[in-house]
Amino acid sequence: MKKILFIINPVAGRKHAGSSMYNVVKRFCDSGYTVTIAVTQYKGHGKELAKSAADEGYDLVVCTGGDGTLNEVASGLVEGGSRIPFGYLPAGSTNDFARTLGISTIPLKATEHIIKEQPKTLDMGSFNDGAQHFVYIASFGAFTEVSYGASQSAKNKFGHLAYLYEGVKDMRNLRAYNTTVTADGGRVYKGRYIFGSVTNTRSIAGLITLYDKKVDLNDGMFEVMLIKEPKDPIDFSNIIVGLTTTVQGNEMFEYFRASELTFQMPKTAPWTVDGEEAKHESGVIHIQNMKEALTIYK
Repeated sequence: MKKILFIINPVAGRKHAGSSMYNVVKRFCDSGYTVTIAVTQYKGHGKELAKSAADEGYDLVVCTGGDGTLNEVASGLVEGGSRIPFGYLPAGSTNDFARTLGISTIPLKATEHIIKEQPKTLDMGSFNDGAQHFVYIASFGAFTEVSYGASQSAKNKFGHLAYLYEGVKDMRNLRAYNTTVTADGGRVYKGRYIFGSVTNTRSIAGLITLYDKKVDLNDGMFEVMLIKEPKDPIDFSNIIVGLTTTVQGNEMFEYFRASELTFQMPKTAPWTVDGEEAKHESGVIHIQNMKEALTIYK
């Protein structure tokens, strides 16, 4: 029988408690799997569990929780050098990446997909030469602190509205950073930016949607977005229009693709990876695409 390591974050989101998880585990067992349940006890525990999955003989890793849980498990698999496929049952407040992948937020539907479909490869990001990894986004500036600025209790209670509330507060305190971005060793983008993101997704922080049909999660390329500092109310209005409609063709946005980037900027600039705070000691940030690093049911 095949073995599943089922990693559960008990505090993420408002869903998937009690009988829902019992039904998920029963469905896996009915399909011929032996299921081991591991409940995360502290931040980073999911990564530790996933990192040792291959050595312990598991054939599949499944996790349920928010985007932070997804990041921990995916990072653990990559850092452990494992190509074990994994499945994701989204249970967070915004579930950005699940929305991009089309993964159902109904536990049994997502479970059926894992049981019946074949896994596919997926790109991942390396932040500062592997100091941290990200599945779908690394970002700095405005909105960046929204994900970890909203308390877990607020996210559980209000869901998406908690992010909107934090986002509005953040917009009142815009700060621009002198930034030079070198893309793929050649192209250079230089200016004062209030926000920047390096993504492998179509939804950012539950607030921004990239309406780009060319976004491919397995092409070895990131979608990069930089928002310029507004100089007057018209610029500010253009930013709002871009965030609520599309960033393509908007003069307040730099939007391009790249597989490797170097950011030179003040070391005080706040960064996150997959909505969690990213640590960096200097103002030089190196980000690289790890093509087909993950194997996931999507």
